Amino acid sequence: MAFDSEEWASSFYGVVDERFAVETDLLQLHIYRKENIRKIKLERLLGKLDIFIPVDWDMETYCNQERLRKLLWTEVKWQALNIYQQRTNMIAQRIGLPCVTVSILGKGMAIGRCYYLDNRIGYNLWTICEPKTEYVDYLICHELAHFFVHNHSEQFWRKVEQIYYELDNDGKCTGEVIQILDRECGTGHTIFLLRYWGRPSYLKDFFDRGLVKKRTPLITPIYKDTPEGKVETGFYTSFEIKFWC
Repeated sequence: MAFDSEEWASSFYGVVDERFAVETDLLQLHIYRKENIRKIKLERLLGKLDIFIPVDWDMETYCNQERLRKLLWTEVKWQALNIYQQRTNMIAQRIGLPCVTVSILGKGMAIGRCYYLDNRIGYNLWTICEPKTEYVDYLICHELAHFFVHNHSEQFWRKVEQIYYELDNDGKCTGEVIQILDRECGTGHTIFLLRYWGRPSYLKDFFDRGLVKKRTPLITPIYKDTPEGKVETGFYTSFEIKFWC
């Protein structure tokens, strides 16, 4: 499974502000405006991140956007590293493997990759934002299975099925059921609901490249009141971004 997370992140033309959120079983991420603060503040727990910005902070300036994007990248990486470490070792111990080291993959790497000689698994940090926890757990089981089988043979799929469904041995498995889940995960893999602020030309690029899973809700104009009446200032929409294996 592969997608270029940095290309995706850099292609996000919209303003990252309090409308940008992740709400899944594994990660809750929100941005709030708060009074009586002069700089960005964080409240961080495993699986929960609240970012507070000053009420009068101009979110559309380049320097502020860069600060917030770098902060998001760092904090999502911390969340992914620790959540994946916890869930990977939980499953590894269940199947009799020693503790596995978890790392975060770099630019252009796969969603997950097993380095069995180093006793390590690498994950893409943005996959921790996946709304379906079963997809995250499937990814972990898929990579752990490579410690036993280093290819994608029939034996491998039987092993993944055994680990994922907690069966006694892979002799009871055909591998067919887990391959259905693999295809579902690969063809319908959604990182999270991207709340977008930008112009229609940017949105068209997402549609043309086939990255948008849903075309609704439609683009909504944003207005502000002026002495001359309401003036259109931009566009706001929400949609899901899809990646494939």
